[in-house]
Amino acid sequence: MKIMVISDLHYDKRVFRGVDESRAWEWLLSIVDYHKPDYLLSCGDWGSAITFEEFYELLKKTVVLSIYGNHENMDVLTKLYNVKTNEYLPALMEDAKIYELNGLKIAGVNGIIAKKRKTKKGVPRRTPEEFLEVAEKLKGKDIDVLLMHETPYLPELFPFMARDFRSETALEAVKIVKPRIIFNGHMHSGGYRTHIFSWGTKYVYISSDQREKCYLVLGNIGNGILVEVWKDFEFMDRFSV
Repeated sequence: MKIMVISDLHYDKRVFRGVDESRAWEWLLSIVDYHKPDYLLSCGDWGSAITFEEFYELLKKTVVLSIYGNHENMDVLTKLYNVKTNEYLPALMEDAKIYELNGLKIAGVNGIIAKKRKTKKGVPRRTPEEFLEVAEKLKGKDIDVLLMHETPYLPELFPFMARDFRSETALEAVKIVKPRIIFNGHMHSGGYRTHIFSWGTKYVYISSDQREKCYLVLGNIGNGILVEVWKDFEFMDRFSV
């Protein structure tokens, strides 16, 4: 089994800070064709330009499981379902639902955090209480892979980040779940960074936008997970958890 992981594709019809984000979808399809993953996991921020027609081209190639971030076309994302399975499987993951892929337990926490629940550009936010409620449902469930868009407080990796209710809540969520490994994006601070929390969880940050083009390819090795880091079509690093 091969699993690809992306975050922050940011597919939009614009040039942003010198980067043509309209090329993101064509690029994604090209790396999927190259690696031929059985599953594609996303930590959110697909971008606002995704359409049903384009997304189904992706769904014909692989099974997609995704959380949402804060830059999404929710009308599309909430109505997509996979076509390469024998079961009804929406592409958008349910909060706290455990998805078992070849023995791996995978779960996600959707969205980013706001003090009061609200919606911005059609994308819902979560209160800290709602965010932690999802984490509590996963407590003690031996989660192998956790997907989050909101970033836990990690000044070791992101010295510029604020220590506020958002980052503190995300950090508390990781402490509650204690997954084997967590994948995250959102920060747009380079393409790839890693950290190990004191309780043993491996943290991996990636950015798959058109500036960085970083993503992961996962495979099983015995009872562990082999993680490869790629930048575009170039192999960068490998480790196991």
